[in-house]
Amino acid sequence: MASPPPLDAPIVSPSQPSHAHRAFIMRNTTTTTLPTIQPLDEGYSEETRSQSDSDMTYAAMDETAVADPTVEEMLQLALRLPEEKRKQLTMSIVRSLSNDNKEHVRLLIDHLTHFDPASYLPTEIMLQTFSYLSPQDLLTASAVSRSWRQRAFDERLWQLCFAREGWVVDPRAVERFESAAQKYGQARIEGGLTTERRRDKQPMALERRESRKRRRGEAFHESGSESESAAALHLDGVADVVPEMVEQEVEEMEGLETNSHAEADATAQSCDPLTENGIVLSNAVNRDHDPDHTYDSHIYSHINHPPTPADFKLRPPVFQSTSNLSSLKLSWPYIYKQRRRLEANWDKQRYKTFQLPHPDHPEEGHTECVYTIQHTARHLVSGSRDKTIRIWSLKQNRLTKILRGHKASVLCLQFDERPEEDIIVSGGSDSSVIIWKFSTGEMIKHIENAHAEPILNLRFDDRYIVTCSKDKSIKIWSRHALARDSELIPTASLEDFADPKAGLLDPFTHLSTIRGHGAAVNAVQIHDYTIVSASGDRTVQAWDILSGKNVKNYHGHTKGIACVQFDGRRVVSGSSDNTVRIFDADKQAEVACLQGHSKLVRTVQARFGDLNITTDAELEAEARRADNGYHRANASGQLPTPQRRSATPRSAGSNRPEDLQTLGAKIPPGGGGSQWAKIVSGSYDETVIVWRRDKHEAGAWVARVKLQQNLLLRQQPRRTRPDAQQQQQQQPVAAPQVQQQPQFQAQTQAQAVQAAQQAGHAAVANMVNAALTGQNVPPPAAPQPPAQHALPMGPNPTVIPQGNDTPARPESHRIFKLQFDARRIICCSQNATIVGWDFANGERELEWVGEWCAETA
Repeated sequence: MASPPPLDAPIVSPSQPSHAHRAFIMRNTTTTTLPTIQPLDEGYSEETRSQSDSDMTYAAMDETAVADPTVEEMLQLALRLPEEKRKQLTMSIVRSLSNDNKEHVRLLIDHLTHFDPASYLPTEIMLQTFSYLSPQDLLTASAVSRSWRQRAFDERLWQLCFAREGWVVDPRAVERFESAAQKYGQARIEGGLTTERRRDKQPMALERRESRKRRRGEAFHESGSESESAAALHLDGVADVVPEMVEQEVEEMEGLETNSHAEADATAQSCDPLTENGIVLSNAVNRDHDPDHTYDSHIYSHINHPPTPADFKLRPPVFQSTSNLSSLKLSWPYIYKQRRRLEANWDKQRYKTFQLPHPDHPEEGHTECVYTIQHTARHLVSGSRDKTIRIWSLKQNRLTKILRGHKASVLCLQFDERPEEDIIVSGGSDSSVIIWKFSTGEMIKHIENAHAEPILNLRFDDRYIVTCSKDKSIKIWSRHALARDSELIPTASLEDFADPKAGLLDPFTHLSTIRGHGAAVNAVQIHDYTIVSASGDRTVQAWDILSGKNVKNYHGHTKGIACVQFDGRRVVSGSSDNTVRIFDADKQAEVACLQGHSKLVRTVQARFGDLNITTDAELEAEARRADNGYHRANASGQLPTPQRRSATPRSAGSNRPEDLQTLGAKIPPGGGGSQWAKIVSGSYDETVIVWRRDKHEAGAWVARVKLQQNLLLRQQPRRTRPDAQQQQQQQPVAAPQVQQQPQFQAQTQAQAVQAAQQAGHAAVANMVNAALTGQNVPPPAAPQPPAQHALPMGPNPTVIPQGNDTPARPESHRIFKLQFDARRIICCSQNATIVGWDFANGERELEWVGEWCAETA
């Protein structure tokens, strides 16, 4: 039985209470006279709606309660009974009441046994409480009542949820979208997002789903009748276009998954009111559900305005609800949902492929293999063996500019398209560095002989440009003009620039040179005042920019190292030993070894996604827990012998004691990271592997997706470039034999030769021609070795020889460089075509959210 209410608790009674109802009321009071109702706290407000409807009802009815000595005596006798007897007495009395009075009793019980904090607590306290909930729990809380739903969908909560996932938005991209909405109209912009998909997809039919209770994870499913959908269309101002209202798969906000379907079903069945698609249709109790316990319903939310179908927005709005139409802001629940849907596409391998140049415009492409690329949400810049740099629009997959200036292959580049930066920096086999203006393609500065040998990699930030070369050195250059006593100048170089009369140092001035590697320096990264470099000497080294001294060394790879990434916590590298390894940047310990490629890992990019959501102390605490588990297992004799342990393969980051590779690291096995962490690697085995965290083994990485560029290119019809056609026309054509061939035989010959030529096999084409015509064709000359500007520690790229006298080799698809962001993976290879995988999968909403998210570093 519920405990008695406090003295100031209001009590409800009908306007003409029966004797049984009076007895029920008196049994729940502790005095024979009712206390005076306390006035509201005077903050000061005269708004009566500050009290809940139920409180006002009970307070009003208190004035009609009258003490009766007989009832009081009966109450005292009843209170002396055991609780079970009191329960039976109460049930007997309630059954004797009219239906109207039974409803009053039900409301009273609900009021006494349920407390809705949303009706009493300030909004700030409710939001602070909700800030500790996960997105799934917020959705569950939003189903309690209208007031809970209003607070659970506060913009600040979902902005916090977005940040907790480790995601970041690009403010400029968001502002561009919001400005477009203000310029062209909210309805037009929303219509462009929610209408039909790309033309190659058929719109889904608007069909009403079967009546059922909606699982809590389906809070944002797009469902409803055709009339409701049509009304929404007219409101959006796009009634002439069929909207995309239904998804094939269950979205669940999207990507939000309940713990189990059984749990979701149990949650849905715990509420008694009749529902359809999770919406309360009636205040009546479903008595068929539990006829013996109809008095104990859970419709306490009805006390505070029962929700109606109009209260439930099955789709989060694109823009925040505001009366100021001149200041449209994107809705954070909407952004969060679309980003979760985008991540779901990565998990389920739903993507579309594309290529540069566009298949309809092959003349825009590079003429030889592409060594380097970088892309943002809107642009891609590529450098090639054909000595050019090309700027592409990723909106149309079309070429916008060609930059010429290098005298040999362009091996590396980086760009920043922001107006205040507006820069491209490139390096090549001609040992030169060129700085370009991104917006116009203008050459700003050409640094000839920047190194003694080809420049293999470069990186820049807003202070420095760092280059590395086959000459085993690393050089540091200034980005902007500097005072000669600037703190950015390395200490070892201060004397060289000490003349105060000489004025400022020019932009792009060579500041210092770092030497220490025993072989070519293949890759560099810069973070704060640290440079991390990877070399063919099988080491990764960290250098202090100001002192120029080596501060860390990372060992583990058994062959030369081709690529490296450094985020301040972890060093990730790829090598000729076919592995990707993760090192603790501080303790220099190897915490994971990813094995999946069969040849040199030429390029790698990692995004752990925890720099803003996990502290160094939290990572170290997780690492200590793994160490303690190892010590416990070792003490109990559960670990294998040292001989057996050395024979086991390297761990992919598992924190199991038998898999642990090192102790005392500051980051846990596997390197840590959010649940959305990704590592993408490309190899000379012509594959791209997407590594994700293992859901079943803490810390470990697994190869979740394996992509093959060569398969994608083979699916595309090959087109002969105009310049290739010219060369073919200039070549002498062998005279046909005097004997005439039948027409069908001539057609077969032409088709066979054309097919062989299109496949890139010139020698085979000549053999086919000879076999069909009876001509004698000399054997092909041995191909000349390609120019050596590839990685010295691994096999050199097999570049297709040029010229009319040398037959072309079969095309290779060794991957040289890749990059990924929230939406795409794009890579370049020994083929002249750039290939990409777009996980927005043709959906406009996901394409937009991919542009809003800034995660390409």
